Amino acid sequence: MTSAKTLVVLSGGIDSVVLAHACKAEGREVSAIAIDYGQRHRKELEYAGRAAGKLNIDLTVADLGGYSRLMRGFSLTDADVTVPDEHYTRTGSVNVVPNRNPVFMTVAYAHAVLAGAQEMCLGFLAEDAATAPDTSPAFLTAFNAMEARALEGLADPPPRVTAPLLTLRKADVLRLGTELGVDWRETWTCFKGERFHCGSCASCHDRRNAFAEADLTDPTRYQR
Repeated sequence: MTSAKTLVVLSGGIDSVVLAHACKAEGREVSAIAIDYGQRHRKELEYAGRAAGKLNIDLTVADLGGYSRLMRGFSLTDADVTVPDEHYTRTGSVNVVPNRNPVFMTVAYAHAVLAGAQEMCLGFLAEDAATAPDTSPAFLTAFNAMEARALEGLADPPPRVTAPLLTLRKADVLRLGTELGVDWRETWTCFKGERFHCGSCASCHDRRNAFAEADLTDPTRYQR
């Protein structure tokens, strides 16, 4: 058991919520940060708050609302672009906002430094890099090297960025979360951010498929 001071980047989705539960279960001193970037599905921030409340951990919400105004032409950051109904977040999809993760990770990392965290944990999964190369092991290695150079002489040692779930598929994460007692109704996935999960966007398809693959009952209320 470890008491390492750990910052979890918490979106309110399945992966990051399970990650927060897992870190807490390991006996770490956990805090969390969520990113408000003016995203269409800002509803996820509500679910990040619910997870933090259940785990009794501090949650900081970083206000990057202006970011969405810079990233026009993508469904998550531009209200004029429709979220497509598709089975997967394919390469080149309007759902994929280029360079989003490095921007958010840099902001979160600065907070980790100021919070005195030894580790910053991300909920990246094994299949994510197929559509988002900024979630790959190679990217994490490069990001850590960049921050080590940026903080040379200022933080010794600098916080380490990790993705503890990186070898797992979403179905594996669902099984782990079930063991940890995660209430799946208290997680948000849908890109559209309406009252209920739409059931037809890429993220909802991934959620549905993962529950089926894990052979678990999906309690999510879908519009269709």
